[in-house]
Amino acid sequence: MERALSDLETLVRDERLFEEHAFSERVAASDQLDYICEVLRYSGRGARRDVQPALALRDRLEALNAAYCARLRQWLQSDTWSRAALRAELDRHTSYGREPALHMEHEAVDRLVDGILGLGETIAEPTLADRDYVHLEDSPVRVLLDLVDHVSLGAGDCFVDLGSGLGRAAILVHWLTGVPTEGIEVQPAYCDRACALVASLGLERVQFQRADASEADLSRGTVYYLFTPFKGRILRLVWQRLEQEAQARSITVCTYGAVSLSAAQEPWLRPASGAPPHEFALAIWRAG
Repeated sequence: MERALSDLETLVRDERLFEEHAFSERVAASDQLDYICEVLRYSGRGARRDVQPALALRDRLEALNAAYCARLRQWLQSDTWSRAALRAELDRHTSYGREPALHMEHEAVDRLVDGILGLGETIAEPTLADRDYVHLEDSPVRVLLDLVDHVSLGAGDCFVDLGSGLGRAAILVHWLTGVPTEGIEVQPAYCDRACALVASLGLERVQFQRADASEADLSRGTVYYLFTPFKGRILRLVWQRLEQEAQARSITVCTYGAVSLSAAQEPWLRPASGAPPHEFALAIWRAG
């Protein structure tokens, strides 16, 4: 309890938390305050009186971060933003250093992007069930930064996220590269939410297709991304579909998560780095 009170006092006196760009610091402090509150709630009547000041500080920090995200969203909807400036802002809140790396956890940058996109709100439950569908989980932003750093995306390319969920990957890759992007998502509630989001942001070159990836139109893609979106029968069919696309034109396949181990079993895919895949690293594959 004494340590919790001491930590609370330190946070109360830390004026750096109220600086405009201290988003990551406020995220860390808010998480610490949640822990402090739990300790104080179960440490006796005297300690419980300090819960309210701790909650008030946490709420103030979270309000500052929400306002910060709102300002960044307005900036991204204006004509004054640039890809370089956006990347600099994202780099400020991640430990990723532009070199291939393991990506084992989410960071403050994930909360930043979710705050900008308004993805922290409750959404409808999935309505379609299949044993091969995988629950909704967003790619860590640092994985997408790794992708745009190590996959050439330029004029003539189209990035396709297979199992795109609420659209975060497709939107962020478009913002960072300018290439058209597409998400393919089977769950109507997720796809509808993503479509509404890009409409509100005015992103005409980001589109979403409501379809099972094993049956969807894949013909526009040149770079495909999979973050373990499905498994079993559906995944086998998708590999077959992508192999057919690779016979028609040059494509790149990027994977993250357990799906990378499945990709390694596909004889038509070869790792661009030559190294075996790791479940927590971005894997880049060429056809051939």
